[in-house]
Amino acid sequence: MEINAKTQLCGLLGNPVEHSLSPAIHNAAFEKLGLNFVYLAFRVEDI
Repeated sequence: MEINAKTQLCGLLGNPVEHSLSPAIHNAAFEKLGLNFVYLAFRVEDI
């Protein structure tokens, strides 16, 4: 996966997020579809 200035960022905010399968699922789909997207999990204590 190459991240560049045109990469679209998707993500999950919460606490806890370490157990989430969302990044793996979404990133696999983005790659298979040839999309320049990345899905990250951000652990936040307070929004």
